[in-house]
Amino acid sequence: MTQPHSHQIAAVAYERVESRKYDHQDQQKCYGALVHKLPAMILQNGLAHATGFLLAKGKEEHRAVLEDLRNIFNQTGHRYEDDQAFHQAIIQADLQKTMMITRHALEVAGWMRRYVQGILKINSTGDSDKQNESETAKEADLQEASQS
Repeated sequence: MTQPHSHQIAAVAYERVESRKYDHQDQQKCYGALVHKLPAMILQNGLAHATGFLLAKGKEEHRAVLEDLRNIFNQTGHRYEDDQAFHQAIIQADLQKTMMITRHALEVAGWMRRYVQGILKINSTGDSDKQNESETAKEADLQEASQS
């Protein structure tokens, strides 16, 4: 039985984001913040501009987001040799192909964002939800202690 396309994307996105658990915490935060912004970047500026931005920045976390986006595309029926070839294919596509690639990229970016929240526990500001939970617990303990 064949998996639905969205399940294939979800499975590959899960693998890619889960592999980022082993990155340095600062890299995870920057990666997570970028992934949270990716769907909005694509919608507001277009996929070509978003991938061009990630390519031009050249920082590790920007390359990681672009690499994961491309690898998810590659494992779900597309073939791009490297990030440069991926970007070139996007900017050279006709309107119909651009719309198809953009819809696919938005679906991929959505799954990546969900898994950044669920696996890496990083919110849209790049802060760790684990850190926020422990700070909230400390504040609650302090309030409780001051009321006693």
